[in-house]
Amino acid sequence: MEHPTLTSPVITSASCTHLRHKGMYVTSVPDPGDAGHCGGHYSATAYWCTCTMKGLGPDGQPVNPEACCAGSGRDCCASSA
Repeated sequence: MEHPTLTSPVITSASCTHLRHKGMYVTSVPDPGDAGHCGGHYSATAYWCTCTMKGLGPDGQPVNPEACCAGSGRDCCASSA
Protein backbone atom coordinates (compact mmCIF):
# COMPACT_ATOMS: atom_id res chain seq x y z
CA MET A 1 0.00 0.00 0.00
CA GLU A 2 1.48 3.32 -1.03
CA HIS A 3 0.97 6.36 1.14
CA PRO A 4 0.33 9.76 -0.43
CA THR A 5 3.13 12.28 -0.32
CA LEU A 6 2.21 14.72 2.42
CA THR A 7 3.87 18.03 3.16
CA SER A 8 4.59 19.41 6.59
CA PRO A 9 6.50 22.37 8.02
CA VAL A 10 7.49 20.06 10.90
CA ILE A 11 8.48 16.87 9.09
CA THR A 12 11.21 17.42 6.49
CA SER A 13 12.86 15.26 3.83
CA ALA A 14 15.42 14.22 6.47
CA SER A 15 12.60 12.73 8.59
CA CYS A 16 11.49 9.13 8.37
CA THR A 17 8.90 8.65 5.63
CA HIS A 18 6.70 6.75 8.10
CA LEU A 19 6.40 9.68 10.54
CA ARG A 20 3.02 11.45 10.57
CA HIS A 21 1.10 14.06 12.54
CA LYS A 22 -2.47 15.21 12.24
CA GLY A 23 -1.51 18.65 10.89
CA MET A 24 -0.32 16.97 7.69
CA TYR A 25 -3.93 16.27 6.77
CA VAL A 26 -5.07 19.89 7.11
CA THR A 27 -4.83 22.28 4.18
CA SER A 28 -4.25 25.46 6.18
CA VAL A 29 -0.80 26.86 6.97
CA PRO A 30 -0.01 27.38 10.68
CA ASP A 31 0.55 30.88 11.98
CA PRO A 32 4.12 31.04 13.39
CA GLY A 33 2.90 33.61 15.92
CA ASP A 34 0.34 31.16 17.30
CA ALA A 35 0.97 30.19 20.93
CA GLY A 36 0.77 26.46 20.12
CA HIS A 37 3.45 26.72 17.45
CA CYS A 38 6.95 27.04 18.89
CA GLY A 39 10.10 27.15 16.82
CA GLY A 40 8.79 25.08 13.94
CA HIS A 41 7.33 22.40 16.17
CA TYR A 42 3.85 22.04 17.53
CA SER A 43 3.91 21.84 21.31
CA ALA A 44 0.86 19.57 21.52
CA THR A 45 1.28 17.52 18.36
CA ALA A 46 0.89 13.76 18.58
CA TYR A 47 3.11 11.86 16.17
CA TRP A 48 2.66 8.29 14.95
CA CYS A 49 4.45 5.79 12.78
CA THR A 50 2.65 4.38 9.76
CA CYS A 51 4.40 1.03 10.34
CA THR A 52 2.82 0.54 13.76
CA MET A 53 0.01 3.14 13.62
CA LYS A 54 1.02 4.10 17.16
CA GLY A 55 3.16 6.68 18.92
CA LEU A 56 5.90 4.05 19.12
CA GLY A 57 8.02 2.84 16.23
CA PRO A 58 8.80 -0.80 15.38
CA ASP A 59 11.73 -0.59 17.80
CA GLY A 60 9.38 0.29 20.69
CA GLN A 61 10.71 3.85 21.05
CA PRO A 62 8.59 7.05 20.86
CA VAL A 63 8.32 8.76 17.47
CA ASN A 64 8.89 12.48 16.85
CA PRO A 65 10.84 14.62 14.34
CA GLU A 66 14.02 14.61 16.44
CA ALA A 67 14.07 10.84 17.02
CA CYS A 68 12.91 9.80 13.55
CA CYS A 69 15.43 11.35 11.19
CA ALA A 70 18.46 10.43 9.13
CA GLY A 71 21.43 9.80 11.38
CA SER A 72 19.34 9.11 14.48
CA GLY A 73 20.68 5.56 14.68
CA ARG A 74 17.24 3.96 14.54
CA ASP A 75 17.19 0.93 12.25
CA CYS A 76 13.50 1.45 11.51
CA CYS A 77 13.91 4.94 9.96
CA ALA A 78 13.29 5.21 6.22
CA SER A 79 14.55 8.52 4.85
CA SER A 80 13.12 9.96 1.65
CA ALA A 81 16.42 11.75 0.95
